[in-house]
Amino acid sequence: MDIISHTLTGVAAGTVLATASNGSWQKKGFIILVGGLGGALPDVDAISLWSKFDGTIGAFLGLEHTGEEIYFGKFWYSHHAAFHSLLAPFMFLLLTAGINLGVRKKLNVTNFLTYVSAHKFSLLAFLCGFILHILEDMPTPASVWGGVHFFFPFPGYIGGFGNIWWWNNYDLVLIISVVVVLNLLINMIPKGYHRLKTMSSICVFVIGLVFFMIQINTRPMDFAYSGHTVDYSTFEAHSKDIQQEILGDKLFEIMTAIDRNIPLNF
Repeated sequence: MDIISHTLTGVAAGTVLATASNGSWQKKGFIILVGGLGGALPDVDAISLWSKFDGTIGAFLGLEHTGEEIYFGKFWYSHHAAFHSLLAPFMFLLLTAGINLGVRKKLNVTNFLTYVSAHKFSLLAFLCGFILHILEDMPTPASVWGGVHFFFPFPGYIGGFGNIWWWNNYDLVLIISVVVVLNLLINMIPKGYHRLKTMSSICVFVIGLVFFMIQINTRPMDFAYSGHTVDYSTFEAHSKDIQQEILGDKLFEIMTAIDRNIPLNF
């Protein structure tokens, strides 16, 4: 899926944890922001496709392969590899906590556990956003990777099912957006209704997830392919046709217009 959908999914997870925190809007905003960061971060491995990668990062690290070879390869730092694993978010969090405590010269087990307890909602939001990103990539085509390296460093990639195309999944974006909006509204309910708010927020997320899964598994076309397909443009066109059929002409035109104005695959 595309980076916008992934980020929105992390934001949606963040809204649930923000509701559960029952904190100030400043704290809620931070939790939601961190959830969005978790949703976006796995695709940091796509930096190897940056046009100046070879002359900057590649040259600095003395890499023998080009950025394109790395991106489409099966190195641990390739796309859909280590950064798309279950291990990665925990390593990111350990690194963040270690640096935070180390700079303040408080790096020990007791302070680490205190840190985790004090930031549990934002840490969970990050984990949820990150892991949901990886799961969302599994229904996309196998391409050259054959899925994602979910259990890195153990061998084997998971996914590549081809249930959905890489992007143009406007219906999924709308479902995620509705979840975000509804949960933000739920967060406006007074703090005294904390339990009701939390349960309502979880229910909204679960219902959204059910609709999300239904849409993924009812596409009237199989997008599965491995390697580099010559039918890329055909798949792309069919993906948009499916969206137009699902959303109707008017809503499809609105989403297409938004897509054209965003300088990212969406």
